[in-house]
Amino acid sequence: MMAKKVFITGGSGYFGTQLCLEMEKLDWVEAVDFIDVKKPIYKFQKAKFKLMDINDPALSDWLSQIKPDIVIHLAYVLEEIHDKNLMFKINVLGTENLLKACAQAKVPQILVASSATAYGAYPDNPIPLKEHHPLNPNPDFIYAFHKKILEQLCQDYLKEHPETCLSIIRPCVVYGPNVNNYLSDLLDLTILPIIRAHHPPLQFIHQHDLIRAILTIIQAKANGAFNLAPDDTLTIMDIVQRAKKPYISLPLSVAKIGVGLLWNLRIPRARFSPGFLNYFAYPWIVDSSKIQSELGFKFLYSSKETIEIMLRIKKIIP
Repeated sequence: MMAKKVFITGGSGYFGTQLCLEMEKLDWVEAVDFIDVKKPIYKFQKAKFKLMDINDPALSDWLSQIKPDIVIHLAYVLEEIHDKNLMFKINVLGTENLLKACAQAKVPQILVASSATAYGAYPDNPIPLKEHHPLNPNPDFIYAFHKKILEQLCQDYLKEHPETCLSIIRPCVVYGPNVNNYLSDLLDLTILPIIRAHHPPLQFIHQHDLIRAILTIIQAKANGAFNLAPDDTLTIMDIVQRAKKPYISLPLSVAKIGVGLLWNLRIPRARFSPGFLNYFAYPWIVDSSKIQSELGFKFLYSSKETIEIMLRIKKIIP
């Protein structure tokens, strides 16, 4: 593979940081430029940081100046915030601004991070969901709803720029040593809340496999969407039993009222609104056979192994 210049949005986040660290090791990566609204925690040899907002009008001119061969779009509000307008500005308008910049710079290859949550969590979901299944995110879970809009923006971009190699990844829940999200936070609770009579299967991808998948797709110049999740599944009850923690079982309606109250009171531990609870109550399992059969990708960690690693990191199990 010829030497490539790579540009990353959200490069200071935990996924962006891990991606930059991996790209430091690759001979085919000539240079890495990345932007974020916060400074990186690492000093990279190859990757160069620029403090810039994804909505900055200067992004187009800067992208035209550095002329990247590959753009990787990771900038996104990963944890729900109360300011919905700000979420929309970063997630949706930021993506629009980036794609505008890509068009001006004539970027030949783009990879965009979406999410398996964009399929939505519903009782009648087929198991598993393939890439051609319509995106139908639960509208009250803003994170997933914005991912659908993001993907639509990408499809609109392809209609205007069909020569572009545009890839979209839809990972399941990501875990690993550098990950701090809703579920990892729940494991810190003394008593784990679970939804009564709702124990759908769940998938967990290790952060290392996520980075490997991104690099595999980029190197293959693979177009289209790719589900990213190991084949095996776990339920919340499986995790609770492995963690050997006490739990409280609540009806979904009661759980939504409680979470909604905590969210509206802006309790620090309340990191998500009630809409996210659907993803604990109903299935959204994805089929990742496409990346495995078409690109020869193999997951190094199963869902079970990924959870075991997280529990050990948190010293919940020996």
